[in-house]
Formats: sequence, C-alpha cells, structure tokens
Amino acid sequence: MNRLPKHVTLKHLHAFIAVAQEGGFTAAGHRLRQTQSSVTGLIQQMEQSLGCLLFERTSRSVVLTQVGQEFLPRAITVLKEFEGAVDDVIRYGALERGQVTITAAPSAVTEILAPVVNQFSQRYPGIRINLHDSNSRLIQTSVSTRVADFGLTSRWLEDPLLVFQPCLIDQFGLIYPSTEKWPTKQDRVQWRQLIGRKQIGLVDETGILSILRSRIDLPRDVTAPFYEASSTTSQAALVRSGMGVAVLPALAAHRVLGDGLSYTLLEEPTVRRTLCLITHAHYGLTPMAQALFDMVLEFIRNLDLPMGCEPVLAEGR
Repeated sequence: MNRLPKHVTLKHLHAFIAVAQEGGFTAAGHRLRQTQSSVTGLIQQMEQSLGCLLFERTSRSVVLTQVGQEFLPRAITVLKEFEGAVDDVIRYGALERGQVTITAAPSAVTEILAPVVNQFSQRYPGIRINLHDSNSRLIQTSVSTRVADFGLTSRWLEDPLLVFQPCLIDQFGLIYPSTEKWPTKQDRVQWRQLIGRKQIGLVDETGILSILRSRIDLPRDVTAPFYEASSTTSQAALVRSGMGVAVLPALAAHRVLGDGLSYTLLEEPTVRRTLCLITHAHYGLTPMAQALFDMVLEFIRNLDLPMGCEPVLAEGR
C-alpha cells in the first residue's frame, strides 16, 4: 500500500531543513523570507502528515527528535537531487547539455557534417555529438527506430515513418585512372561510352546503386557492375589500381579523388541524386538536434560546392 503522505511538499522540506540548520523558527523564516508563523505552520502540517514529531520545542530551543535527525540528511539529498534534475532540464532547453546522434553517407560526413559539427561544438560546448557514417539503408533504419536524431543521405526506399527534406543535388560522373584519356564532349562523357568497360560498383544497400538500378536507360555494365566494393573509398582504390572505372555522384567523388584519379561528369542522359535530411515523421527533434539540423541546412546553402553539385534552396524544417 502506498503510504507516502499526500501533503508533504518541497516547501515543507525547505522549511524542515531551514529550521534544523538554523536552530529556530524565526531564523529559518529570515532565511526563507517568510514569517515565523508561516514556517511554524509548515512544520506542524508536515508533522501531522507524517504522524510524528520532528522537533522538540522548549521555551529556549528547537532541537531535532531522533526521527528528525535520521530524516534530515535524506531530506537534504532529496532536495539536491530535485534541484539538480530541474537544473539539468533548464540547461537542456538552453542547449547547455544534451546529446545529438547523426548518421550520414561518408561523403556527407566529410564535406558537410564535419565542419558543421565543429562550428556547433564551439557554439554549444556542452552538447555531445555522436556522428556515424553508413549506407542509405542503415541510415534510414537508424532514424526510423530513433537510434539517430536525423540522417543525411540519398533516399534508399520510401518509408511512411520518415520525412525526407531535399538539401543538395549532385550529378553522376565517372572516376577513372588519370593515365586514361577519355574522349569527352565539352568535358563530359556519355553513358554509352561505358558499354563494355568493367565497372566497380557499390553494394546494393547504398542509395547510389539504388538510383542507378532505377534507370532503364543506363548501360547494363553500370547497373550490374562486374566488381563490387563496400565503400566509395574502396571503390576509388580499385579504380586507381587499374581494375576498372566507377560511377559516382559529384560530392562522393570529390571526397575520394586524389593522385592518379580523374573525374568527369556523365551526360546523355544527365543523372542526379538528391541528398536529403531525414527525420522521423512522428517525433520532433530535440532543441539541440533542431539547432544542428538548421546549421546543416544553412551550411549547405552557403557551401562552395564542387562542379556538378548545387544546393536545394528550400525552407528549413
């Protein structure tokens, strides 16, 4: 049976602790900025609710009873815990504490989220950031199951639990060894030029391969690559070794380009992917996650993007 008194409040605990520490009702009243009679009334109400005396009163002093002595340290602990919890909530709302978890495509982490998170941590040093790179399928799963606050990647599959906010579009192009001289038209390669060339593709859990396979107007060598890599980093390494060529969106290519690799946009047809900020459809972002979300959007809109990329200039969430 629940025997917790219904009429013992934090106001009563404050009065009890003040009387015990000050040694009298008048001094406790000064400390609490209340009248002596008000403090006396609070102690009487508390003792009546608890069914026992907490103080021994004489004409000269007010001292704790045995049960009052045992109760005092516990009452102090309760108040400290409560005040600490309230302070934590206030700091949470003021973006002074908390945690944000983001999951994103590797290229988005390198080119967008890393610099944004750095800015965010300088502005809100008390907020912890968990940042994970992954493929599109796992990113969507992390957001839909609320493991992550939000994600940044291209759409893998439609999901009624998720909201996709487009923020950046980039065009597909070709990564190839710099030693190769591809015939280009206005610095572009046509998709038909890839027929018969061994392609180094990505695993089918990525948004990149999902986009390519959705196009019936692309060569089969692209939609069913001869080799397969688990990441764009591995993909670029295999291209550099001379095993084949690879098709990547401009932002992803920009991340892995280095010595020995060249990149040219593909056309006829022009194929693009859309990077989206992904949130849960039924749960709002926490204050700190919303602040970071807004900073990511603002950063993308002002980012000096590589050739083939452009921001989607739309209103924030």
